[in-house]
Amino acid sequence: MHLELLETFLDLSETKNFNRTAERLRLTQSTVSSRIRTLEGMLDKQLFIRGKSGTELTASGIRFQQHARALKLHWVDARREIQTIGIFDQFMRVGLASQMYERLLVGWLEWIRQTLPNLAVYVEIDYSDQMIHDVMQGSLDLAVLYSPRHLPDMHYEEIAEERYLMVSTRDVALKEIDKADYIKAFHSIPFSLAHKQLLPELEDVSVTVGNIGAIEFLLRQRGGTAYVTHPVAKKLEDEAVARVVPDAPAISHPIYSAMHVRHRHSHIHHRLLTGMKRIMNGSLRTGPEA
Repeated sequence: MHLELLETFLDLSETKNFNRTAERLRLTQSTVSSRIRTLEGMLDKQLFIRGKSGTELTASGIRFQQHARALKLHWVDARREIQTIGIFDQFMRVGLASQMYERLLVGWLEWIRQTLPNLAVYVEIDYSDQMIHDVMQGSLDLAVLYSPRHLPDMHYEEIAEERYLMVSTRDVALKEIDKADYIKAFHSIPFSLAHKQLLPELEDVSVTVGNIGAIEFLLRQRGGTAYVTHPVAKKLEDEAVARVVPDAPAISHPIYSAMHVRHRHSHIHHRLLTGMKRIMNGSLRTGPEA
């Protein structure tokens, strides 16, 4: 199937207007119409209905949408992977949960550079549910996340533990925290359950933030109190921005790796996880491995 047919179909699905799609793709309207007719002929199904209010997908068009996205993604991935041949021996696509890149990314990439110099890595920062979907679809080879969703074709392994500390830009103890000044973090479902159990008095607050970078930004810009990961807490203390609230409980939960079961015994997957475990557990040894 020609890639331009998929691109035209997906753009028209978004704009719902032949003229607008023609402008965006720098085509004539007749070319857009011709491509859609060609695609409908190949599928033997009508994909769009033109009406007074615009162009709408048919039931078949809605169903084909997810396949078109997947086909385009696989083509882009295949092209990128093929282009690395001759420069690198292998190519891996890895997803990291958005809260953990500060803890892992720099040291792990340095470990890869020294230990696996012929490996090219694509790193994507995302959320657990999306990464699990991407691993299932084959657009990621490996993911590191907080909340595994157990599916028949997925293999999970506990590889480390995340530790969250309460920090504050105010010189306060736990009982002195002002709820109006508290930024409630949503790092993951396990974190939220532990927070609710340990600190029920800080559940009903006006501000909840689900991104560690945004929480750090708010602490720096407006001040307050919030839970952050251990590396972020240390950085804020080192820079005299905030300090750990001494009598606040630490909250910990496991970090998991996720891969498709077909990669469960893959040597390269296990090499990458070895490096991750060393960095996350503080036992990194740089230099080539045997």
